[in-house]
Amino acid sequence: MKFDVATFNSLWLITFLCCALITTVLSHMFAAVAAFRFWAVGFYLLAASSACFALHFTWPYDALLIATATLALQSRLLIWAGTRQLFGVKAPWPAGLAVTAVFCALYGCALLFKVPMVLRAGLLVLFFLPVRAATLYEVCRRRRPHLGAARLMAMIGGTIATLNGLVPLVLVLLHRTNLSLLLGNPQRTSALYAVVFAGDLLLASGLIVLAFKLQVVEMNMLATLERSAVGRLATTRETRADPDARTARADGLGLDTPTRRQSLPGPV
Repeated sequence: MKFDVATFNSLWLITFLCCALITTVLSHMFAAVAAFRFWAVGFYLLAASSACFALHFTWPYDALLIATATLALQSRLLIWAGTRQLFGVKAPWPAGLAVTAVFCALYGCALLFKVPMVLRAGLLVLFFLPVRAATLYEVCRRRRPHLGAARLMAMIGGTIATLNGLVPLVLVLLHRTNLSLLLGNPQRTSALYAVVFAGDLLLASGLIVLAFKLQVVEMNMLATLERSAVGRLATTRETRADPDARTARADGLGLDTPTRRQSLPGPV
């Protein structure tokens, strides 16, 4: 099988559509974990972005490139929002929608007025790089124990994805825009595609594993707290029952038991 651009894009589409289906199932299984819902929508949008890019091969319209870039940015924002939700931090997703709308307008104007390629590349870096770096930052800053392997996988994927945010500008400066995923219509594949794909796949897999590991850690913590509470309750019951048992034994042996002191009747 020839590994050309169309084949690679089909692989990208199928992979992230599977990730979207997996996170959709997980969002129903773990309804309390809002991160799965954010990630599911983000992966669906990433698959839709790949579909728009594939359609651009047949119909080379600028609208499809705008849709490709806009859906890709919105998917990154949802992945970042889901990562924040995973660690219990509210994500300002309405602000993300506003940022996506601004990017769509700017990128559409850039294509409409045929601005220089370096400005288009700078626009992509300006919007994509911060949100990718923010996702990596959320994974790194949450100091939780027992998350080593899962955190490492997400960190590696996040690092590669963050560096990929610089790719459009680097390609323009190297005069290799024919290899870009968003700047044009590449006619041949390269190692760049494999690196971009590997980074996003590692990030998606790492985040799912991280969510599972975090759930296991929290369940173990709750189980430990529950065992501790049950142990304290049993100790308290034994402590309360011990004086009653001693009193009952003393009454059975005919021993004197402490009674309430009463005053004598009449004047003394």
